[in-house]
Amino acid sequence: MLETELKCMLTEEEYDRLKTMFRWDWVKEQVNSYYSDPSLLLKKHGITLRVRTKDGISKIQVKAHKNAGSPLQICEESEYGINCVPDSFTADEVEKMTGLRTEASLLGSLTTLRHSLMYCGGVELCLDKNDYLDRTDYELELEYTKDIPDTLKNALADAGIGFSAPAVGKCTRFMQRLGELIRGAE
Repeated sequence: MLETELKCMLTEEEYDRLKTMFRWDWVKEQVNSYYSDPSLLLKKHGITLRVRTKDGISKIQVKAHKNAGSPLQICEESEYGINCVPDSFTADEVEKMTGLRTEASLLGSLTTLRHSLMYCGGVELCLDKNDYLDRTDYELELEYTKDIPDTLKNALADAGIGFSAPAVGKCTRFMQRLGELIRGAE
């Protein structure tokens, strides 16, 4: 499945403003558990390997990023069922999912409180509060298959929300914070 989305980071004030601005279809918690390999082969190929747990159901998700560093994120995404969050994946398992032969180990997790809304049938607004490694941040994602309606663009612009800065995904932010903590412990 090809996923197209616009992302932008928010301040806590912007997050609170958007939370009250829309009537959300649902609010749920999801946990992303992230994996990496010792040689960083997955990272070199722009691949995120995670297990997402939502509503008590866990799924392995593999995202191959097509244009990192842009507000517009395009990813090829694959998903596989799993019963739990494993501590690691074997080289055979990783190769089957990604085409790359390497082992991968669990690094940690990020918990998201997600507000979601389908807007005019073609755009999903996802307003996220993310907690990980003693840090909280906020973001807005617009996942879409059609054009984003002008009414939505205008409403977001009126609220001071723009998508001009390069987007940094959850996994990258998690990894950056983990690196900070490791360097600080040395």
